[in-house]
Amino acid sequence: MINVMRKIGVPYAEGYEAQSKADLEKQAKEIAANLKKDKLEIPADREIIALIAYLQRLGKDIKVTANN
Repeated sequence: MINVMRKIGVPYAEGYEAQSKADLEKQAKEIAANLKKDKLEIPADREIIALIAYLQRLGKDIKVTANN
């Protein structure tokens, strides 16, 4: 998947494929832990965790400049 994203212009670093799964699992565990603080017990491997991660990421890659 990383290779496909790179082909459409996403600037993933070379070799990121090896690190991507660990990053994904870390992010999922952090989201699940935050939900647990709010008394919501959801395993880190559930689709809702992936959806939350996606929604948190929206808009964070857009850089605003003075010309925009």
